[in-house]
Amino acid sequence: MFLRSLEYFCAVARLGSYRRAAKECFVSQSAISQQIKALEAELGVALTERKGRGFVLTLAGEKLARGGQQILADLDNLEQEVRGFSVKKQELHVGYLNRYAGWEIQAAVAAFARRHPDVVITAQSGDHEALYEGILDGTYDILVSDRRRQLSDKFENQLLFLGYDYVEVSEVSHFARCECVSISDLVEEACILVAQTNKRDDEQKYWRETLGFDCDFLFAETLEEAHMLVASNRGFFPIEFREPVELTDAVLRYIPIVDGEGIQRRHEYYAFWLRERSNQLVREFSQILAGLFGKNASN
Repeated sequence: MFLRSLEYFCAVARLGSYRRAAKECFVSQSAISQQIKALEAELGVALTERKGRGFVLTLAGEKLARGGQQILADLDNLEQEVRGFSVKKQELHVGYLNRYAGWEIQAAVAAFARRHPDVVITAQSGDHEALYEGILDGTYDILVSDRRRQLSDKFENQLLFLGYDYVEVSEVSHFARCECVSISDLVEEACILVAQTNKRDDEQKYWRETLGFDCDFLFAETLEEAHMLVASNRGFFPIEFREPVELTDAVLRYIPIVDGEGIQRRHEYYAFWLRERSNQLVREFSQILAGLFGKNASN
């Protein structure tokens, strides 16, 4: 019996919905259906049957749901107990996109540290390409980043929120009192990005060719350096927030980026981790993130 199929079936049985189970397991509804059909074929019994527009569990399905939930819980407990014998201290490495300006990632790290004082958790910001390479080579266990590529079945992909796009500008910038700006308004300005030296060509190409920022680019080594370049009015820094930000009289000001119809630009942020390296600590951290971000994920 495939463990993944059992996990999907138990989610469907517990939630009473293929759609909700797919959302909880971060897969498509068709993937849930296919796994359960494969499970029924392997066992040689029907686990569900149609009833009106929904379904009910068969007697075999009820039996498997009860036993399966216990098996999954026992496996999680066993994993933690076995890990407890390790001489090496457990670690969790989190990577997050350096343009995100919210407090939620720090809050998630703090909440996780309170729950697991014996686990060493680290969080490091980076540009998109560095984070992607880091999750592949094991530098990071889980990422919080925007969606730049097509979602891959190699990853668990948990939607966290739709970010609001802004440019950070200096109080002396001629954009400082604008209610909004479009990308075409910024062509004469320099776009400031934070990226590793060997990733700068990729970042510039993405921002120019994919996002449409047809302007000059300046690069900073750190987020603090980027803010200082903005303060000195060297250019603008693209930045995202989970919620709308009001215009203030602060030194650094945030101006909404709008499209041709005057609607503020937004894009998806996800938590990503490799399926093959998924474990209880990664899943628990993702649940903490979902709790902090989840209520705005569909806004």
